[in-house]
Amino acid sequence: MLFSFCNPKGGVGKSTLAVHAVVWLAEKGKRMALVDADGQSSSSFWLKEAAPEIPLFRLITADDLLEQIPKIQSEFEHVVIDGPGAFSEVTRSILLLTDLAFLPCGPTVLELRAAHEAIRLVRQVQNIRKGPPKALLVPNQLHKRRLMSKEFLETAKSLEIPASSGLRDLKAYADAVGQGTVAWRMGREGIEAGTEIQQLFMEILTDAFIDETINERSVENG
Repeated sequence: MLFSFCNPKGGVGKSTLAVHAVVWLAEKGKRMALVDADGQSSSSFWLKEAAPEIPLFRLITADDLLEQIPKIQSEFEHVVIDGPGAFSEVTRSILLLTDLAFLPCGPTVLELRAAHEAIRLVRQVQNIRKGPPKALLVPNQLHKRRLMSKEFLETAKSLEIPASSGLRDLKAYADAVGQGTVAWRMGREGIEAGTEIQQLFMEILTDAFIDETINERSVENG
């Protein structure tokens, strides 16, 4: 299964989610690899410190992705891609390959509307592929311990894309980068963030959710 974290807007948490996701799944016993397709290489540097045993691939051109991802997928149970922070053929290529596209997004309606172009691109690829990828908004940097606003959820509904539960704007996520680790390995400092992000992954990366996606893809492919 190929998961990607994509949004052409920078600073929405793609690398944070990608690194935490690949480490979390590896800790669950899955054979994992990370593909860093972002020219800034943030997730590459981070993963080398946090979990150097997890295979890492740097693929920053559309051609490299299209040519090499199928081979990488054949060697691992799951592959996570950290997408670039800009509209490009790289993002389009990722969506043409991926099974589950997670779109990190700021928690406000304005930021959701700014993600409209990313959602539009997902829809274009879904039409080309006659179904995949399955897409899910992941609200990030929430400022209060509360559910997302009704207005946000209504706007998401109008864009015809579901939203997962979100992540708060916790200092531990930023500190994890500097410490070269993931939130749940940070001791007391990372308890809240570690618990929160693992709960998110249990929601969006459980076997049941993955199996549902595989079954949907099988039906769509006839």
